[in-house]
Amino acid sequence: MQETQEEPLHWDEHRTKLNLTIGFALVVVVISLFGANPFLFIIGVGVAIYSWLTNAKQYLIYRDSLVIIYGRPRTKSYPFQDIAHLETLSLPMGERLRVRFVNGRRIMLMTKDPETFRAKLDEALEAFHGEQRGSDYREETQPERLQGYDQEAQPELAQDYDQEIQQEIETELPEEPRRQGESSGENDNVPY
Repeated sequence: MQETQEEPLHWDEHRTKLNLTIGFALVVVVISLFGANPFLFIIGVGVAIYSWLTNAKQYLIYRDSLVIIYGRPRTKSYPFQDIAHLETLSLPMGERLRVRFVNGRRIMLMTKDPETFRAKLDEALEAFHGEQRGSDYREETQPERLQGYDQEAQPELAQDYDQEIQQEIETELPEEPRRQGESSGENDNVPY
């Protein structure tokens, strides 16, 4: 039985094909071979491998995640439920897309067409979160006393329940977890 892999909604390549770090590392390897210096050889190979595994080659948007393909065999998937929001940064080297995660981490994406990529990623995030917060979500989160009721016929019961849940969340959670996903107080204009 053969599984079919889901096609990405949108994809883009890294802004540049040329990786100067790998080029310089390979030059160091060649120089170390002529000079018979094993220390330079090890450093050159190490830097080349590190650069190969950490520089993105392609960015893929699926219906539930953002996938970044690095040098083979490394790929990294970021589920949409972990993404807080997107930011476009205008830097002297061009525009870049910064993805902020719920836990505060950030990654930079250097796509060839950042405007289109951001629009497609925003659409995918909206569709994903729309599915998560659809009618099934309300039924799953309501207690048994509300499951049998028609929400259109008795909207005040559902509204009262929503207010109770909101009050419980606000009183039980300390300030820090409620702020997750918000912008940090740090300098956010740092291009990293």
